[in-house]
Order: sequence, then C-alpha cells, then structure tokens
Amino acid sequence: MSENKCVSKQTRIYQPTYQLNSRKRFNVENVEKILKRIVNSELEEVEYSEKLIPDLCLNLAENIKTAIKEENYDRYRVIVAVTIGQRRQQSVHMFHSFLWDHERDAFASHNFENCHIYANVIVYGVYFD
Repeated sequence: MSENKCVSKQTRIYQPTYQLNSRKRFNVENVEKILKRIVNSELEEVEYSEKLIPDLCLNLAENIKTAIKEENYDRYRVIVAVTIGQRRQQSVHMFHSFLWDHERDAFASHNFENCHIYANVIVYGVYFD
C-alpha cells in the first residue's frame, strides 16, 4: 500500500502598495534646459519652407519627447506641442486649455527666433494614476 502524504502549499499574500505620488516629480527647470538645448541646436540654421516645416515639427517633437522620457518621470504623460512659423512682421497669440491638477501637473516652454522663423515649443507633464 502507498502512503498518502499531505503536501500543503503556502500561499503568499501581498499587501496593497498604493502609490499616490510620483517617485520623481516633473522638473520644469530641467525640462526647460533640455528644450533650449535641442531647439536651439536643431533650428539655428533653418530657413522657412512650407514643404519641410511639417516634418521638422514632427521630428523635433519626437526628439524632445525621447529626451524627456530618458529623465524617467514616472506616472507622467509627456505631451509635446511644436509650432513653427515664418517671420513676417506679424503677431502670434497662442492659447492652450487643459483640465489641470495644480499640485501634480506641470509644463515647460521655450520660444526660439531667428531671422527666418519663430518657434514655440511647449511640454506638458500630466500626472496620471
């Protein structure tokens, strides 16, 4: 006859690990330095061309987003808006509107001008849980 052995398995029980705040908050000063470095280096010699500017906006936004994601701001969505236009004795007013959490959300911006173009870059760090 065979013996029946009772094998009891231990079940691990984990406690909830609720985290309400980010481990690394969105640092506006740091992001502004990144913006200034990337935008100034990429747009320094650019002249306005309506065929090239759309692709330039997309590439610039992607480069900025990649550089900011390397900073590892956890629990933040990074939104990058790039606007480039031709300089011609005109005025430009921009307005962005969001549902905003003043304690956690943040943004950084940078304006660039040369004799041919103007550029406005805004990066939003929107907290999500």
